[in-house]
Amino acid sequence: MRRLAVPFLLAAVLTGCSSAEQGSPSAGDKTGAAPTTGSSAGTTPVNRPKAVDLKALDPCTLITPEVKTALGVRVVGPRDPLPDYGEGSKTCTANFEDRTYVSSIYTLVNGGVDRLKRTVGEAELTPLQVAGYPAYVNKVPKAGLGPGCDVYIDATDGQLLLVGATGDSKSTVDATCEQAKKVANAVGPVLATK
Repeated sequence: MRRLAVPFLLAAVLTGCSSAEQGSPSAGDKTGAAPTTGSSAGTTPVNRPKAVDLKALDPCTLITPEVKTALGVRVVGPRDPLPDYGEGSKTCTANFEDRTYVSSIYTLVNGGVDRLKRTVGEAELTPLQVAGYPAYVNKVPKAGLGPGCDVYIDATDGQLLLVGATGDSKSTVDATCEQAKKVANAVGPVLATK
C-alpha cells in the first residue's frame, strides 16, 4: 500500500509545479503581468488587445484631452464609487457641452461577464466589439429623468469597464445608446494603452 501512495503523492506534487508551456516549469506567473487572452467565462479564451487590471485604473485618465475635444466634453471629474461594483472600484463622470447627456465610467472589480449575464440577464445584452475588446450593450428605458444605456467592456477576467450614458427627458433610449457607444469607442483605444 505504501508503495502505491508514494508515486501518487509525487505525481500530485510535480503536477502542481508544471506549466502547459514546454520548457517553462513554474508554480504560476511570477511576473505579475496580465495575459492578453484569458477566460472571462472560465471556459472559452477571450481575445483582448490588452488585459487591464481595473483596480489600478483611474477611469478619468481614459478621457484624454483628445477624447475630451472629440466628444465635446465640458467637465470631467471623479465621483464616489458605487459599493455594488466591488472594493477598489472607481467612478468618473463626464458632462457634455450640449448638456443632453451625462456619461459615467465605472470600474467593476467584483465580477466579469458571467456575473453580468446573471445579474442583468443574457437576453438583455447585445454583444459588440469596442476597440478590439468584447463588450455588451444594455438598454435602460428609464434611468432617472431619461433613458440610459450601459456598455460593458470585458477588460480582464473578472472585471468590466462600464461606460454609461443617461439622456435628458427628451432623449430616446436608442440615441442614448449611440452616445454611450460613442464614448466607449473613444475611451476603448486609451484603455488598451494602460
